[in-house]
Amino acid sequence: MKKVILGATALLMCAAVNAQVTDTKGATSSNSTVVAAKAGAAVDANTGESIQNGDDNRVMVRQAGARMSVRTVQNNGSGTGGNLAQVWQTGEVMPGPSGLENAVEVLQSGSLNESTSIQEGNYNDALTRQGQNDDASSGNRALIRQGTGNQAENNFAGIDQDGTDNQAQTQQTYDNSDAWTQQVGNRNWSRINQNAGPNGSDGHLASVEQDGDDNASDVMQSGAGARNSATAVQVGNDNYAKQTQTTDAVQGGVGNSALANQGYGSISAPLIGSIWSGQLLAVDDVANGAFSGDGSFAGIAFQNQSGSENTAESHQFGADGVDGNYSEQNQGGSNNDAFVVQNAYGNPAGGANYARQDQDSNATNSEAGIAQNGFNHKAYQRQSGDDNNAMSTQRGNGNILNTYQDGNSNRATTAQRGADNQILLVQRGGHSYGVTQNLPNGTPVGSPHAGNVVDVLQLGPDGDFSTDGIDCVIPDAMTPMDTPDMGNFTIDAPCDGC
Repeated sequence: MKKVILGATALLMCAAVNAQVTDTKGATSSNSTVVAAKAGAAVDANTGESIQNGDDNRVMVRQAGARMSVRTVQNNGSGTGGNLAQVWQTGEVMPGPSGLENAVEVLQSGSLNESTSIQEGNYNDALTRQGQNDDASSGNRALIRQGTGNQAENNFAGIDQDGTDNQAQTQQTYDNSDAWTQQVGNRNWSRINQNAGPNGSDGHLASVEQDGDDNASDVMQSGAGARNSATAVQVGNDNYAKQTQTTDAVQGGVGNSALANQGYGSISAPLIGSIWSGQLLAVDDVANGAFSGDGSFAGIAFQNQSGSENTAESHQFGADGVDGNYSEQNQGGSNNDAFVVQNAYGNPAGGANYARQDQDSNATNSEAGIAQNGFNHKAYQRQSGDDNNAMSTQRGNGNILNTYQDGNSNRATTAQRGADNQILLVQRGGHSYGVTQNLPNGTPVGSPHAGNVVDVLQLGPDGDFSTDGIDCVIPDAMTPMDTPDMGNFTIDAPCDGC
């Protein structure tokens, strides 16, 4: 299996001094100051290092008090692994250095290793790396838990795993923490759960990168008055990315930002020039020609945002014409932007993607998006609330679009190019529309562009048209993620039976 470093991403471990992570956006984590001391020790000491070679080793470290630091290396030699590491750092947050700026670094080689790191307090760094066995490792589990009460600000958690059937889970409570997880291999699972609380909330950042097939990622961010940012990058087939964000964006925040990218290991600025170069390349073209990432297919991206000032962006590159990608964006609240692109610029022979967008009531100044390239695509848009917009486009044959706008200023456009395409557009309130079902100017006469159908229903204040009919629903799709487990863990021993 090829090993790709996603978008200049690298997890680095620099001996026993600094641990850094660089994410898809090029941002680098804070340094973890690890170990040192001895000689005369004291001056708020705590520090440590454990190095174990071989299999089935266990280490438990508990630190309460000042300048804590732990580094644990469990090297499987030429064996399997099966090592356990558990670190717990706790201390009251106070003007002195108790429970502040703690560092944990765990390095485990091979398979079937387990690591749990728990930190309470502010400015903590935790880094866990498992596998490093030429992608042959499997069954590793890593858990990082940061935060207690409101003593949990500005923390960083990084997990790096390679191989198959690995599990990673990060949980952070309270303000302004970062969690970055990277997994290379197949059938890996990652979950990040961040709750910003009130206090000095500025939200959280979560970045997940997975390279391989059948991987699953789940990010949950919540908090009042917070600004949350979630990024998922997956390269490979049959991957699942879920992002759930909740905030009211009142206190110093600007809402939620979510990006799911399946099929290519780099990302762009949110909404790329406000919905892909200013409203889906002026509704059509879909940047036609070449490029379509690594051709990933059968991916699922689900984004759910509630609150205000939200942006959701989903990129899915590639499709094989049968096992297409599915993207669903759900936004409730005000001032939402959503954007999907599938089979990007792609191969007109690729297809069978499905994109769904739901923007609920109070979606003041909401927009939307979509854009697809190829054949047999499906698109569904539903907007209820204020200043709608929509857009759409699909390019090729046998595509279906259902757009429903219920509420004030509507608008729409669309545009399908090719044959046997269908559009149902229903608008209540403000109206307008658009639609262009034909081939671009300059297409040779006699080129196939037959069998297209448009059905438009515009309803004024009193509506009716035989009781406000609307049909042609497309929903369905989306297989829920069904992987959590993260069981196991024992250490025991000292001093067994003595």
